[in-house]
Amino acid sequence: MNKKVLLVDDDPGVHVVIVPILSKAGYLAISAKSGEQALHLALNERPDLIILDVIMPGIKGRDLCKKIKAYDVLKDIPVIFLTAKDSQDDINAELEAGAVTHLTKPVNPANLLHTIDGIIGK
Repeated sequence: MNKKVLLVDDDPGVHVVIVPILSKAGYLAISAKSGEQALHLALNERPDLIILDVIMPGIKGRDLCKKIKAYDVLKDIPVIFLTAKDSQDDINAELEAGAVTHLTKPVNPANLLHTIDGIIGK
């Protein structure tokens, strides 16, 4: 069974680029365009990994990560932040929110897949 990856970003262009990369690599990609939608999908779909943007309308990425980690059924799902924010303070805040790592936009597809593979395998 394919590993499921939830991509959360309010920018449709990110989904257009990232979803095919994930799919071609053998992952089942599911998408959310808001924090609220992502939390609903995470609870219902139980993805193996979540890729999360920081700046979104409604629930911001770091707050969403904290909410995810507060649910017993979701707390062990690894979260990768994929964002244009790349200062050390931003990265530290993401890790403190519960993320396992940070990738900067625009992301190199090979680097993205290498990171995902290293966290959840194929």
